[in-house]
Amino acid sequence: MKNIRKLFKEIDKVHPGFSVRVIITNLILGFLPLINIFAPKLIIDELMGQKRISYCLGLGALVLILGFIKEITYRWLNNYLTLTFEDMSDKLTFKIAQKSLRLPIEKSDSKDIQDMMEQAHYSVWEMYTLYDIIVLVISAVITGILSLGILVRLNPAILILLLLLILINKKLVKLIKENELKYQENNISDLRSYRFFANFASDLRYFKDIEIYDGQDLVLEKADYYQKEMIKSSTDYFNKNGIYTGIMNVSANGSIILTLIYLTYKLIDKTISLANFTMYFNSLIQVINATNLIQQNYAKVISVNAQLEVFFNFLEMEEGLLDKGHIDNIDTSEVRIRFDKVSFKYPASEDYVLKDATFEIKNGETVALVGKNGAGKSTIVKLLCKFYEPSEGNIYLNDINIKDINTKEYYKILSPTFQDFRLFPFRISENITGMLKDEIEDKDYEKMDKSFDLLKLASWIDKLVDKEDTFLTYLFSDESVEPSGGIGQKLALARSMYHEGKFFIMDEPTSALDPRSEEEIFENMLKISKGQTSLFISHRLSSTKYADKIIVCDKGCISEEGSHEELMKKDGLYKEMFTSQADLYL
Repeated sequence: MKNIRKLFKEIDKVHPGFSVRVIITNLILGFLPLINIFAPKLIIDELMGQKRISYCLGLGALVLILGFIKEITYRWLNNYLTLTFEDMSDKLTFKIAQKSLRLPIEKSDSKDIQDMMEQAHYSVWEMYTLYDIIVLVISAVITGILSLGILVRLNPAILILLLLLILINKKLVKLIKENELKYQENNISDLRSYRFFANFASDLRYFKDIEIYDGQDLVLEKADYYQKEMIKSSTDYFNKNGIYTGIMNVSANGSIILTLIYLTYKLIDKTISLANFTMYFNSLIQVINATNLIQQNYAKVISVNAQLEVFFNFLEMEEGLLDKGHIDNIDTSEVRIRFDKVSFKYPASEDYVLKDATFEIKNGETVALVGKNGAGKSTIVKLLCKFYEPSEGNIYLNDINIKDINTKEYYKILSPTFQDFRLFPFRISENITGMLKDEIEDKDYEKMDKSFDLLKLASWIDKLVDKEDTFLTYLFSDESVEPSGGIGQKLALARSMYHEGKFFIMDEPTSALDPRSEEEIFENMLKISKGQTSLFISHRLSSTKYADKIIVCDKGCISEEGSHEELMKKDGLYKEMFTSQADLYL
């Protein structure tokens, strides 16, 4: 149960004294029921002896008072656990989100890690299973153990019977644990898939396509498929657990029946008095209650412990590269980038998407990276951003291997705009600056407005009710806005400009814009990045006229390099692509 103990330590950090309170409260709740064992014996002894009514009434009053204390203590524990678990559920969910954001991309892209993340979330929900165990089971087990001590006084052989029972159930306990682990392994992937399609069905971004292309049944059928797989897995799990716990119940109840027969025999044989029989019988009832609760909840305890193991393993995973690299003082008065025989294949693949790439971007140079789809252009950007490390070869910034540069410092040098950029569901100003609205100062708004002017966004911003502080989602405000693809791309570019990195990276930065807007953007970007090192990728080869140098990527290799005029003199891929596009505009 080491993972449950680890959870309690985590709770103790946030709610000091939690474990102590739970232990003391359960000890109180475990000891208080003993009055119900001894009081009937004492009353019977009194009625068969001195017959003092006041004594009997006093015992009755004590039973009522201790019962009232037990109820108050139980309700306090109930409320305390509810508030504590609700708070911890939020905090642990936040920890999962925090870890998810810090994972390196090559890990977060993995199906196994996605399943692990889902299981970590599931373990937080399963934490509430401990609520019933803490409230009902632990105190009952304490009472049962104390009651067993009373029964052992009658005959020590009862303890031997209990040990025999434990040995008989040892194999069943192992089977329950194996069944639990197998259920988690098989069920979590289906659960994640089901939740994905259930959430997909309510995602506004897909409504138009689902409606037009009659995709409702397709989405629902996929969700239904994974739901049936979950039911199939759950049915097998619960059937097996039912059989195992049923066998445990038979053996446990058999030992209880033997103890009851033995008690009855002792009463008939007059070896014990009626008062003692009552005490032993009430003790047996408490043992039966504790045994039943243990058997009913044992599988749950194993399940929670196993789920929490995944949760803690997830939190202990190696995080991203932000704190990697020992060099944190880089001279950025000039920025030179060099790829030296760089090859790369994705972790789950055997095929190289980039092979022996060697090229250099000089200080202040604007370079266009072109090629057909799947040629490896975006992979080069991912490697430049340290999302992945090269499988072979090295990448250098000013002759320093970028893997040796502290990633957080390295990111200050970059100003990228990605092909698959994402705007956050926050305010426009928060998207651009990466700061909370209350932290944004006047100078930050001035800096933002400058980028809006250059990107022809100012007039669009001015029409909004809350201007730069308008939300980009209707979740938080009715005065929100959903930008078009072109506006969204300009906002992503504005974010890059605001960052003011020394090395501009633009991966298809104008794909959602019309040709005239694209030309305006490139002209403005050239003004901003004049004298700064820049790399841009574009399928529209008309934009390559702005580049000092063009690098052609073909099937994961660098096939050509030179200016537009130089490459047009060759009968290579660049000339073929440029001529093909030029013909479309004739």
